[in-house]
Amino acid sequence: MMGRTVQAKMWMAAVAMVALSACTNAGPNQTGGTLIGGAAGGLIGSQFGHGSGRLAATGLGTLLGAGLGSSIGQSMDRSYGVAPGRAYYYPPPPPPPPPPGYYYYQPPPAYLYAPRPYFW
Repeated sequence: MMGRTVQAKMWMAAVAMVALSACTNAGPNQTGGTLIGGAAGGLIGSQFGHGSGRLAATGLGTLLGAGLGSSIGQSMDRSYGVAPGRAYYYPPPPPPPPPPGYYYYQPPPAYLYAPRPYFW
C-alpha cells in the first residue's frame, strides 16, 4: 500500500506530465502516446522497489514510458501524413467540365422578309 505522500507525488507528476504535454508542438498520436506511455510506465515502475526506491522506479518508469509512447506516436503521425500544427484536408474535387458549345440558330429580324412594294 502506498503512503499518502507517495500518492500525492504521483498525482503531481501526472498533472505535470499532462500540463507539459500541452506545450509541445506535436501531432495528435504523439501527444496521446506520451500520455498513455507515461501512465503505463508509471504503473509498471511502481511495482518495483521499496520506500523511496519505489518512488524513483515510478518516476523512471513514467519518463521511459512517456519517451517510448511519444516515439511510437510520432512515427504513427508521420506514417499518416500528419505534421504538427497543420490541418490536412482532402484535395478539392476538380471543377466540372464546361458545358458543350451549342449553337442556337436565331433567324434574322422579320423586317428583312417583309414584302417589297412593287414599284421598287
